[in-house]
Amino acid sequence: MVIIESSYRRSRHNKSKVPTRNIIFGVLLLAVFILVVLSLVQYLSGRALHSEIDELKESVRQLEQENETLQRQYEEILEENITLREENHMLRSSKIITHGDRDSNKVALTIDDGGRSDLVDIALQSLAEENTRATFFVLGTWLELEPDVWRQIVEEGHELGNHTYSHRYLTDMNTDEINAELALWQELADKAVGRSYKTYFFRPPGLEGFHENQSEQRNQYLEIVAEKGMFVTLWDVDHFYGLGGGNMPAERITDYVLDKAQSGSIILLHCRENDLAALPAIIQGLRDQGLEPCSLSELLLNGFAT
Repeated sequence: MVIIESSYRRSRHNKSKVPTRNIIFGVLLLAVFILVVLSLVQYLSGRALHSEIDELKESVRQLEQENETLQRQYEEILEENITLREENHMLRSSKIITHGDRDSNKVALTIDDGGRSDLVDIALQSLAEENTRATFFVLGTWLELEPDVWRQIVEEGHELGNHTYSHRYLTDMNTDEINAELALWQELADKAVGRSYKTYFFRPPGLEGFHENQSEQRNQYLEIVAEKGMFVTLWDVDHFYGLGGGNMPAERITDYVLDKAQSGSIILLHCRENDLAALPAIIQGLRDQGLEPCSLSELLLNGFAT
């Protein structure tokens, strides 16, 4: 009985060792498998990482090449811009505009000086009714007195030209004073419009400095105006000088303007009652002649607005 019990215990002990060994072997096998899988994943990840690194290096190389190309293009554009600015300055400093393209059917309406808001309202109403834009060579003093009026003018599609701050003749000022007048006008125009406002057109008060016998002074004034980025813009139709005064009746003003106007003309009017009373008939008469009234930008700059 004792012998049988002892044999039974040994048998149970040996049987219990078999599953334990199997479990240990299975765990070891699983560990080996996991290590193999991890090694494989690491290997594949390493290859993918190296591939990504190579791609990134290639992308960086391409970006560097593109950057070099863009840098060269930028330098070329910068050089071209400098050349264009120099050419533009030379053009402005040698150019006095009296009319536009004679092959065009356009004629520019320009109104000088500025004036009381009720007069400006008459001009705006006539232009709106005729669906026409104009260029106002306003004095800086009016920009300062009634900025809202001139903001409205720009908002309605018209444009402003520099006519100095105070209407002082260029011939009565030195270079510093002229520059100050032009700069103050620009400052007041920016303030009135509510943003940086660019005009390409300057008109000298009283034509002083640009009469036929003032050629030496003219070159000096052209240079000053060109440095401000503007053209000296005169006219070829003006009843004030043509008829010898500014108090002509509206009918006579209309007849004179329609008789003298031609393709590309720049018409000079003033912000006065008789001139503005003639404005609707002038616009209609020009159209009857096959001419289309417009602003200076529309005549000279292909409609580029400032």
